[in-house]
Amino acid sequence: MVVEYGVVPGDPEPTGIYNKKISASLTVERCREKLENKYRKHLCKIQMKPWDKSDYAEFKNMHTVVTLVKKDASGQNMNKKEILKGSVAEIFSTKVNGELPDRILISAPAGRGKTTAVAKMAYDWVHREKGSALEHLPLLFVVKFRNTSQLTSIGEAIKTQLLSDVDDLTPEGLESFIRENQRICHIILDGLDEYAGISSSKRSSESNIVNVIRCEEFPECRVLVTTRPHLENFFNDDDLPRVYTKMWIEGFSQKSSREYIDKFFASTSNNYNRHGHGLKVYLDEQPLINELVKTPLFCLMVCHLWSEGLLNTETTTQTDLIDSVNVFLMQHANARSKSKDEITEEELTEIIHKLGKVALAGLVDDSKKLVFTPYDFRRVPAILDRACELGLLSNITIPKTRLPRSNKTTFTTIEFYHKLAQEHSAGKYLAAKTKKIMLRLKISKLDRLLRNMKANFGDYENLIRFAAGTDNSICIRIMEALLSNSFMDESERYRILLDCSSETKGTEGNVSSFVQRCVTAQSIVLKSPTVYTVVGMQNLPMELKDKVRTVKFERSTLTTDVTSGLWSCLKAFRMLDTLIISDSSLSFPPSPPELPSVIKLSAHRVTSQSYEEVLSSIPGVRDIDVSIDVAETSHTSQITTASRPMGQTRAGDEQSFVHIRLHAWSTLTTNREIDSGESIGGLSLLFGDPTGNQQRLHVSGVKGRDENDLVDLFVKTEQLTSLNSRYLELDQDLNSRAEVVVKTTETPSRWVNF
Repeated sequence: MVVEYGVVPGDPEPTGIYNKKISASLTVERCREKLENKYRKHLCKIQMKPWDKSDYAEFKNMHTVVTLVKKDASGQNMNKKEILKGSVAEIFSTKVNGELPDRILISAPAGRGKTTAVAKMAYDWVHREKGSALEHLPLLFVVKFRNTSQLTSIGEAIKTQLLSDVDDLTPEGLESFIRENQRICHIILDGLDEYAGISSSKRSSESNIVNVIRCEEFPECRVLVTTRPHLENFFNDDDLPRVYTKMWIEGFSQKSSREYIDKFFASTSNNYNRHGHGLKVYLDEQPLINELVKTPLFCLMVCHLWSEGLLNTETTTQTDLIDSVNVFLMQHANARSKSKDEITEEELTEIIHKLGKVALAGLVDDSKKLVFTPYDFRRVPAILDRACELGLLSNITIPKTRLPRSNKTTFTTIEFYHKLAQEHSAGKYLAAKTKKIMLRLKISKLDRLLRNMKANFGDYENLIRFAAGTDNSICIRIMEALLSNSFMDESERYRILLDCSSETKGTEGNVSSFVQRCVTAQSIVLKSPTVYTVVGMQNLPMELKDKVRTVKFERSTLTTDVTSGLWSCLKAFRMLDTLIISDSSLSFPPSPPELPSVIKLSAHRVTSQSYEEVLSSIPGVRDIDVSIDVAETSHTSQITTASRPMGQTRAGDEQSFVHIRLHAWSTLTTNREIDSGESIGGLSLLFGDPTGNQQRLHVSGVKGRDENDLVDLFVKTEQLTSLNSRYLELDQDLNSRAEVVVKTTETPSRWVNF
């Protein structure tokens, strides 16, 4: 169906739309033609190899995997993911609770394919891809945040980036048209982390882009926003959790990257066993390099480095890898050059440092500059030419019909081949400048940068890691600054300390000794740990590992790779006896590593699937404190694993009993019926005893709960043989109802306290 110019996927365009006027000279049809031409020439041409300007991405064979993050009725993240079968093609056609969402958030680390996914969506729209949700959409506006400032309005961004040659079109007129025709327009805002207006203290009321993001402007227009993960918290405020459907781009999966390696070496090498197989073995042993391979561009680069002998087992950090990429680019530039004036490694280092100065200025600027002009390189014009020759930078000259206050007819933009390359060169420059200053005991650029970082450390994590990976003494300096930063959560401080230490090598600078001095507690609290955190924990000295008794994960969504790495690492923490997990989702491999030393588990607001998998990895658990949604107790398959540790009890051995403290989530206070499903329900899923043995239940301390729901929970527990309700505050009728269903068979007690 079509409702007043609305477009339903699969339906043809409403008649008359294409004749509507946006300005005196611009109809919807002409606007679409201009947008298609712009996307074909620029947006849909993604250069794959920095050293080959004629090699572009092929959209027909994309490996990008997109997952949908599920939410409950209140919009809260349930920490569950579902892979979209059509991946990128399904982003705009995926329904949530039976409806197409007006706002979509796509999150992923740098290089995982956010911008490529955006280009693919534009490609589908341009080519009216059959079956695509964009097939019959009249207008798709793709806006790059990197080309905006905190003062740029949404109308100005669209006009300057996409329709700059329409003289009679004004930003206000364009906004007015979109406002009146929201259902025929989709807007994609790419790279929120590159937008100064989202975090700048100078945010101006003149810009309405933030209002669009917050669904206060164009509420009925479908809008998609992409960002790096550290800005996801912005979407947790007010009503935004209800408004936004969150999706995650996984990048290359392990399977995809290995298939890519196979194809690469099958076509380039006669000795696959020495090359392709050897690279896969190397990646299995190097988690930091393997993490970069999830980025298609770096997967390609790693293959080239390996095939040309520029990558070996001594390359273990991402700092080292990008150093090797730079050497590779230098060798290819020298091979292409017709001049005898070859670039030397010394000159390469100088180029990186001088580029780094410009790169750093862009990263720390309020505008978060990723797109430069020749003016930014005015003090090093020769370096600019050399960097473009190397492939470190790319420059694009765009013809313009008119430029304000200028007679020029072209405009040149300059970018690093990847944001990580910009962050790497900035980190190298920062480390080099700081090293010189340290000898004179002065305050360095690094010191000033770290001092100015408050709660927005996520904007600079890669920059800081690359600086730390350049020199161990710099790493220590960074750690000292992190310890004195009063604006950071303790959980985030731990993680970033470990992340920085992951880029260091050897014992130079006594990094591990410093970590031991600054991390002396018996517990480690981690928020959103990464693969870098895993490596940092692996590198901790054994004396420190033996002190840790408790590890807590909070507000984290852990991939299978990260969870597996953390569990393998925690096996070496011999005194670890307590795991605390809150507001988190953990994905485990089929046979997860076990943590035999853990005897206590506290899990709050954790998905049942995560709870089940965690329990399977801690066979020695004796004390469980868990918060669980009553509705989930009707799904036998989700929680029955909890019975496995119970089944290990030995008759007559009271010490071997598992003690469970069960807390109901706040959802109990709402009108919800507990459905026992096709099999047993209630608390029997926690007992999960296939023999049918009955149990005694001791309950205490329940206040402020929905009494009917609680009694239903007991009624449906078929193994229940005794209910001790001395401290259970229910009314008399309900209490009696609970007592009636209890059988009298005497069996050993298992404590379940509310």
